[in-house]
Amino acid sequence: MTRIDRYLAFLYIRVFLVCFLTLAGLLMVAQIFTNLDEFIQYGKIRGSLPLALAEYFGPVMLNIYELTCGLLTLLAMLFVIAWLYRTNELTAMLAAGISKARILRVLLCLSLVAIVLGVVVREVWIPQWSHILTKKPQDLQGTERILPIRPTEDREQGMLIAGRNLVNNTQSIQGPVFRLFGPASKLATQINGENAKYLEATEEHGSGYLVEGVLDKDLLLKGSVQFEGVDYIRLPSDTQWLKPTECFLPSLVEFDMLRGGTAKQFASTADLLWRLKHQSEYYGDDLKLLIHRRFVQPWLDLTQLLLGLPFVLTTRNRNVIQLSIACLITFGIFYAVNTGFGVLGSSSVWISPSFAAWAPLLLFAPIAYARAMRALVE
Repeated sequence: MTRIDRYLAFLYIRVFLVCFLTLAGLLMVAQIFTNLDEFIQYGKIRGSLPLALAEYFGPVMLNIYELTCGLLTLLAMLFVIAWLYRTNELTAMLAAGISKARILRVLLCLSLVAIVLGVVVREVWIPQWSHILTKKPQDLQGTERILPIRPTEDREQGMLIAGRNLVNNTQSIQGPVFRLFGPASKLATQINGENAKYLEATEEHGSGYLVEGVLDKDLLLKGSVQFEGVDYIRLPSDTQWLKPTECFLPSLVEFDMLRGGTAKQFASTADLLWRLKHQSEYYGDDLKLLIHRRFVQPWLDLTQLLLGLPFVLTTRNRNVIQLSIACLITFGIFYAVNTGFGVLGSSSVWISPSFAAWAPLLLFAPIAYARAMRALVE
């Protein structure tokens, strides 16, 4: 790496960090002042307000970076090239016989690193902090937030899960109702209780719902139902870890599904692929669209960068504000088209989820590549 490359790299990294911190800071300040009371109370619980803010906004900043890394690379490239034009440094390098492609090589390499880092953040770090990212500031103090429930059918276990409402922070159902039509229906066709908590899989049991305060007392005296090595209902008569008024219903229907959500936004691609293989009937086409977009997103970020590159390489107007507006308009059109295809592909009525995910790339990538190559040789 030459001295000029190091100089350009320093400029790019500095501008990239300034853009990221400015954007993330604006979003954080807006959320802090909107929910100031909640953060102050949470700070008292944690012992320090700065510690509470760092604990909550650390994962949020990772999510902001993952969502905006494509735009940040474009803005960083724009400001660096505009600065080189303004100080006539780019003119001097071109006069020395250095091509535009050679000058921009280090900037493009750093942009690729930033895009790849976004993929790493999404696949490795964000899933580890999903328990914080799924919370709103109102949930930090542990106060109950009541949500409506969407009745969901677990076809594999043979039951319909319903209830009065959901308590988000405890992942529980108030007034749960489980309609049974599988192997467990030989004991009862319906199980009602006072409360039902969603439990993750452990060594003792798989994932499912712990029903507390079962109303049918005769059911609690019967034995658990197991068919072909699969548990369908666990009862306290032969399950030591259950209390006398509890029963456990294994289920692959996670608590998030009862809120009407689709695939987990903060799950890794490997987790989404597992869900597609084992739980596709609970998610529908939204899950397929999300998985395809995970694979196409880095290429879309690169396409956005190449679409904005000609604005700063070919135009004679070096006004940074006007260049920024032109790039943002291009980014907005790209985002609108991408969103439109996503809406059409989410239900498979008009187009398939795979085509909806890849269509923006097939549409814009050739245009972006041709314009960028022409701008580099002009």
